[in-house]
Amino acid sequence: MKVAAPPIPRCPPSPLAPVKHHKGPTTLTIATTNDDFTDGFSDVRHVKADVVMVQEAKNTLLRKQRPDASKWGVQQGQRDDQAGVGVLWKKRKAKALDRGLALGVDPHGAKMLARWISYVDMDVNGQKVRMVSVHRPPKRFDRLWGEFDRNLARFVKSSKLPIVIGMDANQVNPQRMARATGLKWHAPPNSIDGFLATPGIKFSHMHRLPQRHSDHHPVVADISIPARLATK
Repeated sequence: MKVAAPPIPRCPPSPLAPVKHHKGPTTLTIATTNDDFTDGFSDVRHVKADVVMVQEAKNTLLRKQRPDASKWGVQQGQRDDQAGVGVLWKKRKAKALDRGLALGVDPHGAKMLARWISYVDMDVNGQKVRMVSVHRPPKRFDRLWGEFDRNLARFVKSSKLPIVIGMDANQVNPQRMARATGLKWHAPPNSIDGFLATPGIKFSHMHRLPQRHSDHHPVVADISIPARLATK
């Protein structure tokens, strides 16, 4: 009579060590453009980028400026003064988490509309970034620059996310504003249109697009946001 051998005990499987995912930098193509509301035409549809920050858009319905509008997210206020600045983004590249407006500066009697800060907090491949569009008052009202810069600085410093601001600064190389906000200015030479961005965000391939109807050149750049900046 054969006696069956006792079963060989099986050791429980060893727990697998957690896999560490090393996230690389987030990359996007961004643009800023002053759409010059006075001429009745819009150049926004000709600006190709993943995120577009627009100024002087009060006469432009941004959601209609893309032939495939359903594929684009839009942040734009409804009042004339608030509609002047806005943000467009490709939905396949970024998911909107939060959006809104903050006051840049009241006109205080100057013949201009109030300036607003239009922003969208985005998730791009798991990393978060705040994209912003602003339009600083023109040179003839530079007495308002100090208040505008202080309000923008408070807005920037209240954010826990890395920031990219597309803007018409109405000044070449606005270092006072850059120092106030703690951000770094990026723009083509002699351009009043450009970007303020959290130090550490890298810019490359920056260039100006040809003028069309606006008296401004849109500015386009590729950016790279290190993961460490997105986890503050």
